[in-house]
This record gives sequence, structure tokens and C-alpha cells, in this order.
Amino acid sequence: MRALPLICACVVVTLLTPARAEPRRTLEAVTLRKKPGEKEAVVAYLPANTQVKVISLEGRWLLVKAGNQTGYLTRTTVSEPTPPDVEPEVRWSAARQVDGKLVPELFVQVTAPRGALLKAPRTGAAPVAEVSRGARLTVVDAASDPAWIHAHDASGNDGWIARGQIDNGAASVVVTGVDLKGSGAGRATERDDAAAGPATPRGPLAVRAELGLGFRALGMNLTSNAEGGLTNYVLDAEAVAATLDVDIGLRLSDRLFIAADGRVVASDSSPGIEYPGPSAPAGKIPFRTYAGDLGVRVGTRARRVFDLALRLGGHYDTFLATDVKNAGMLPRERLVGATLGARVDIAPERSSFTITARFDALVIGSRAQTPGLEDGTSSTASALWGGLTMRYGLGRRLSLFGGYELARASTQWSGMSVRQPGVTSARRIDTAQLIQLGISTEL
Repeated sequence: MRALPLICACVVVTLLTPARAEPRRTLEAVTLRKKPGEKEAVVAYLPANTQVKVISLEGRWLLVKAGNQTGYLTRTTVSEPTPPDVEPEVRWSAARQVDGKLVPELFVQVTAPRGALLKAPRTGAAPVAEVSRGARLTVVDAASDPAWIHAHDASGNDGWIARGQIDNGAASVVVTGVDLKGSGAGRATERDDAAAGPATPRGPLAVRAELGLGFRALGMNLTSNAEGGLTNYVLDAEAVAATLDVDIGLRLSDRLFIAADGRVVASDSSPGIEYPGPSAPAGKIPFRTYAGDLGVRVGTRARRVFDLALRLGGHYDTFLATDVKNAGMLPRERLVGATLGARVDIAPERSSFTITARFDALVIGSRAQTPGLEDGTSSTASALWGGLTMRYGLGRRLSLFGGYELARASTQWSGMSVRQPGVTSARRIDTAQLIQLGISTEL
């Protein structure tokens, strides 16, 4: 008896379940009645093959509309629904009709003035091909990433495009979770992948290499507790420089990433530093410098524009006077230490411009000099580096970049100077500015 109310409720729900309002036909001559039941009042007599529209289902009766008349017919006197030609979940894609014919591929249309297929589903990934407004793309995967669609163009270029760059109607529907993996891929391997289930978007790893040439200005300012000779001086010089940067990034999710970077900078100056005297004969001091950096970063992407990261690294640089017996008795030097810093990459979607700003500080370091030319028996070093790089995309993988960097190092010596007798305390501030242009490529 306790189950009776539940059974009755189920029956009521079944009787009142609405049917889809769709055109169907009578299978024979029938009587349209005002209410469900063979003895109810007659509304009209309908011949066989009369088109009716089913409004709702009530047990074995159908509420239908035939022309201007509405009434009830038994289910057995009305045809079954006609299967649709196109599955309901993809009816939204009007582009499935090509030249009046139904095609299996699913398409989207580019609406942005200028779009791009990218190697990976992320801003800043290497471009595969440019696409213009009106271009039609075949969808490969629209379910793996809520912000991107995997597609290929008419030329066969395969890549990812941001949803904001394609037809708004299509984008709003595929976001709901329709699994289109493999539809229209045109390759058996991708259809096989689809059968196995959704896959993780390809291309989370990005590699960028940059080669630059530039102009470097260096300055040295040494002050000590003594006077005369080389105990106090201010020097400056210019040099040509070359840089090589490699950056490897791995996206762990839509927001979290890790990265590693390496850098080599070399400069050469000739005739170099000019020593005017007077404590020793005037002369030129040609020199070379080399610097290297290695670092790892952990960061997050904010507002689909900013990559914010903290960086831990190591730094090495050296100053090499061509002749250790030079006019100014400048020693060869080496600075080594650990660095801590931050980096910001600004890469708006649908933009050819990207900007990188970075800042690093020496947290543990030491400076060594040529034996016999030391400015003191012990030293304490500190240093700061900052830089700004702007890039402009030239094509699928190449970009032109320009950069500016500023470095400032301070070294404090204590104890007796070997190079200048009488000096027991000295401090030197080194500055370096680098302006460069170069080419950036994503691999």
C-alpha cells in the first residue's frame, strides 16, 4: 500500500509528459475527439494521410492539432516521428550545408579582422598560419579547452585558434561541452583518438630562441681611503655585444606554468678604455667581457594577458683585459653568485606585440681579481639587473625584438690593497647599459 502513491505519481507524470510539437500524419481515417476516450464528443473527421502536429502525450492518446482543429487521437492511428537528417547536437552548424549538400565536417568562420592558427592552445605560442575575416576552418577538437578550438584551414594548416576570433554563434554553442573530437579531422588516426576519449591539448611545451646584436656602454667608479695614483678613478668605454637567449616553458594548466631560461652575452672593445695618466704612461686598455645566466621560473597567467613569475638563477660574468700589464693596472675579474628575481610577460590575445620585463638581484656572490692586482684582501659584492624586451611578430615563427638592459654592481674591498699601497678600504661601482636588436624564433 505504501508504494501506491509513488506508482500513481509516476502514472500522472507519464500521462502529462509533453511530446515534441512536430508534424506527423494519420495512418487511416480517424475521428478527432474533444477529450481522450472513444465516447467523447467529436471535433472533426480526418481522412488518412492528414498532417497533424503532436502537442502532448497522455497515455495512449495524443493531443494534436490538425489545421485549426485541436483534439485527441489514439497513438496507433498516427505515424511515428521522422528521424532528423542531422543530429540535434550539431544542427547549430549551418556550415554543414555546403553547395546544397550535407557534409560530415563541422566548420567555424573567422570573424576577427586578423586571426592566427597557433601551434598550441595558449597566447604567445608559435603561429602556424594567419587567417583573415571570413575564412572557414574545419573543427578538429572543440571540447578539450574552453578558450580554444583545434582546427585546420583550406590549405591544410593545423593549429589552435582562440574562440574570440571565430563566429560568435558557433563559439557559444561548442563551449557548452559538445564533444567534437575527431569530427572533420579527415585523418583516421585522429578519429581513432576520438574513440579512446578526449585527449589533453597538444603543445604545452614552448621553446623560444633569440639572437641579438647591440651596443654596450660600461663605466667604473672607484673610491678609496687614499689619494694619488690609481687609488681613485672614473673610467668608461663602449663595446659591441652579441646575445643568445633560450627560453623553455611548460604549461601545467590554463594558469600555472614552469620555465627555464639560459643566456650568454659577449662583448668586445678595442681600443677599449683610455688611460690618461699621470702616475703611469698613458695608454689604451682593450678588453672583452663574457656573461652567462641560468634560471628557473614558476608563474601564473592572469587575465589572459600577463604571465607573472618568480625566478631563481645563477650568474657568472668576467672582465678580461687583453694584457694584464696594462697602462691602468686593471685586473681581470670574475663575479659569480646566485640571483633571485621576477619576470612579467605581457602577451594580449590577437596582438602581434609582446613585452617582457625582468628584474634580478644578486643574493649570494663574490668577486675575484687577478692575483697580485687585488684591490683588497677580501670583498663583498652586490648587483642588480633589469631589462625590457619588445617583440613584433613577422610571420609564422619569427619575431623582431628590441631590448634595453641596465646592470649595476657594487663591490666593497677591505684590507691592504696589492695594486695600490696605502689603500686599506675601497669601493667600486660598475654600470653597464645594453641596447640591442635581434630575431626571435619559436621552435
